Amino acid sequence: MLYRNPWFCSCAIGAALAFLAFAPSAVAQEVTYTWTCQDVGANPPEPLGDKDGHSISVAAVSCHSKSESMSGALLTGTYIWEWNGPNAVLLSATGVIRKPGATMVYQETGGSIALTMTDGKVTGFTASGKGYEKLATGSLAALAGTPYTWTVKPAGPGQSTVEVKNTMTAVSK
Repeated sequence: MLYRNPWFCSCAIGAALAFLAFAPSAVAQEVTYTWTCQDVGANPPEPLGDKDGHSISVAAVSCHSKSESMSGALLTGTYIWEWNGPNAVLLSATGVIRKPGATMVYQETGGSIALTMTDGKVTGFTASGKGYEKLATGSLAALAGTPYTWTVKPAGPGQSTVEVKNTMTAVSK
């Protein structure tokens, strides 16, 4: 039986190691960038009428970035949230990122918001989610098809800061 032969085992391991040494390897690389965002227009919740506190909101957003990989980029997007009291889940979100020499289209695949309440008034929120880059051209082309996560922090009335962590896999060799 070959598998009991010690020479077979060492040769098989040696061959596997040699293959791995010359095979292309995939390395995950995280790209992080930050957006400064402003709500566009008023985005009041629209009650759905089926139960108390159940509503949707449709929000348009405009953002700019000074982060290294996105420096000079502008983002426009639309988000639809389903609210149950002070908590919401993302139903739909898409947008376009434009910078000189590059365009990218993104689509969110999930997200949530939790409002912070003090004495019955909204005093802040936490939000996070995930998505992927559907299309990317020019200097952003390497991000095409890559997944990302995001977190949002309030930055004033109608303003927020969004941190995006994009994981792209680079093939080396």
